[in-house]
Amino acid sequence: MLPLPRFTGYLFLVLLIVSVWTAGAGVAATIWCALQAAVVVVAQHRPATRGRSLLAQLVLTYLPVAGIGPSGLETDHLLAATALWCLPPRWRWAGFATVAAISGPLHAQHRWGEMLHLDITTAAIGAVVYLLSRLTVLVDALDATRDELAQLTQTRERLQVARRLRDALGDRLTAVLDLLRRARTDLTPRPDRATAAVADATDATRRIIAAVRELAAEQHDSARMPPDDVPISRLAPRLALSASVISLGSWVAVEVLESPGARIAMAFGGTALAGLLLAQLLRPEPMKRLLVPQALIALAPLPWLGATWSVWLILLAVSVLVCADDIRLAVAVPALVGLRAIYGGPPGNGGPGGHWSWLVMAAEATLVLFGLARFLQLSRQLNRSRQDLIQVTTQVERLRLARDIHDLLGLTLSVLVLKGDLITELVHRDPVRAATEIEEALRIASRARAEAWALADTAETRSLCAELRVAGAALADACGTVSIDCDDELPVTAGAVLAPVVREAVTNVLRHSTATRVRIECRRQDGDVRLEVHNDGAADESEGAGQGLRNMRARVRDAGGSFSAARSGGEFRLTARVPC
Repeated sequence: MLPLPRFTGYLFLVLLIVSVWTAGAGVAATIWCALQAAVVVVAQHRPATRGRSLLAQLVLTYLPVAGIGPSGLETDHLLAATALWCLPPRWRWAGFATVAAISGPLHAQHRWGEMLHLDITTAAIGAVVYLLSRLTVLVDALDATRDELAQLTQTRERLQVARRLRDALGDRLTAVLDLLRRARTDLTPRPDRATAAVADATDATRRIIAAVRELAAEQHDSARMPPDDVPISRLAPRLALSASVISLGSWVAVEVLESPGARIAMAFGGTALAGLLLAQLLRPEPMKRLLVPQALIALAPLPWLGATWSVWLILLAVSVLVCADDIRLAVAVPALVGLRAIYGGPPGNGGPGGHWSWLVMAAEATLVLFGLARFLQLSRQLNRSRQDLIQVTTQVERLRLARDIHDLLGLTLSVLVLKGDLITELVHRDPVRAATEIEEALRIASRARAEAWALADTAETRSLCAELRVAGAALADACGTVSIDCDDELPVTAGAVLAPVVREAVTNVLRHSTATRVRIECRRQDGDVRLEVHNDGAADESEGAGQGLRNMRARVRDAGGSFSAARSGGEFRLTARVPC
């Protein structure tokens, strides 16, 4: 579909003013109509003056009826549009309907057919003036809320994960803490009971690790997508569709009423063309093949029904614009509009404009219907793009959360299991050291619970120095020789990327190797921060280690860095570089 200018609503107001002049109403009436159009624009853009704008529009509309101002000027549709902008929401459409209802009796003086015609015309044009400007605002708002939508989607996912983590881990970690406290109490008087409590805590931690892996896998593989809950996403296309249906229905009704000799044919032709146009609009992509029956319906009866039938050329022109994806198809539109003007009014009919008056009227109708059709298509396209944004944001956030669940909780829980196994061996052999290790296990379990709570918070700050300290303490309990060499001051941004890499690398050492020697080095080098983790006792790559390496590689590459990991001769070397 061809693009539609943002000033379509203003262009339609200009055409309304021009139509007053070409209809022969005179300079005074044209200026009067221009003033009323200006009031509509002020009402739209200056909410603080809407009460005064509505009062001014009332005066400008009804003074000519009282004999003050240009005679014969019927601009009730501009008052109806102003009422929609100015009245409170609960009274808005009631006021609009009142203005439309009284326009017929006010100007037609009990000629029932003309009264109905005026009522329908006032309502249709008033709604179009309002909707062409209102839809622009709605589409802008729909587009402007994309960032808000992405943030809302992220927040929704985090809250869901936070709830699931609390359900899956909260009570279990609390139970682990209770078991460790019981072991601390029973350590001296009842060492056997202390040993049993620690063994139960270790088994419970292993089950928690399994639950964490399951949750991470679910986050990674979930196909469920949240809906777009922003109300405007539903309002814009519904409003555009309603306006299109109302405009088409009103126009067909008016033309049928004005054609007493061919009402059945006009009703059939108008309904068929309007239905085909709506069918084109409701498809994701307009169907060009429908132009063939539309052209047959609009052009075939012209030689017999002439001016009466030529009104439907406008619907054909709008359908061409809806389907036109380049300028070649759109060149038919001026010909159709011109043909309508030629059939519609012979020279000298209807005022000083002759054919020009009919040309302006045809251009007005084409612009209105195409404007509403374009806004309907645009709002539907924006909603589809918003749904795509929801899908991408949700998938990225789920991958991030799955990675964080794996990285953040993996090391802490693995260390807790190792501590439990160590304490079980020390209870009878070295009670003093066992007591120290129980205290350390309590701190680790508390930290694991805090990490589970923090996973839903993107503002979490990961300190590289803190991770290195935790890594040193964890490795010292499991490995013989641990060497950590790190520059004193490193960039915070690089540290935030490398901290979870350190955590995951140490987790892999603890889980998937029999290391007796580990060296960690982190230094500035050629504008980068370079992290290297080197250990012996490397085992064959397991599924868990492979996932951890993929997570680390993704983190580093997302930050514009490089990552490598290689196993050689029973040793494993991991290197990550991140720009400063």
